[in-house]
Amino acid sequence: MTERRGEWETKRHRDEIAASESRRVSGSQICSACGADIKREFAKFCRVCGKHLLEEYQPLDTLRASYRLQGKNFQFEKAEEITDLFAENKNSASATASAFVVYSLVPYLGILFCPGAFVMGGVGAFVSYRKPYLGGGRTSVCSIVLSIVIFAVQIFLWWLLYIIPELGRN
Repeated sequence: MTERRGEWETKRHRDEIAASESRRVSGSQICSACGADIKREFAKFCRVCGKHLLEEYQPLDTLRASYRLQGKNFQFEKAEEITDLFAENKNSASATASAFVVYSLVPYLGILFCPGAFVMGGVGAFVSYRKPYLGGGRTSVCSIVLSIVIFAVQIFLWWLLYIIPELGRN
């Protein structure tokens, strides 16, 4: 195995030398990226753009050479710390409460889910108080508040459903 690896490395080295010899023009090399003449006989890098002379031409070489970016990574912005939009919630009671809140948004029939959102929000808040590592406390409190608000809106919709026919009779 080591003999084959040695043969491969020797073959690769011979290929690199052949490639560099093919780029020699009248005793000097030409950089494939910027086109500069390389007068040093055993040069490995271009003095103008910094390209490795044994590498073949790559499509972005001219662009990198023009900005002197050979051998550098393109990183346009600093890496930002990515914060999770939703805090990790392993509290199944608060997840259930938030599902009840979503279901309670259905006009008229959603009133059936408002008590479930209120009760499960309370259970979720209790669980998050007893086991804070599960999370979900904020979700539970939001579910309780939203269930009360949505319940009031649902009551208003049912009142409108009753009062509109009465107004039409008068």
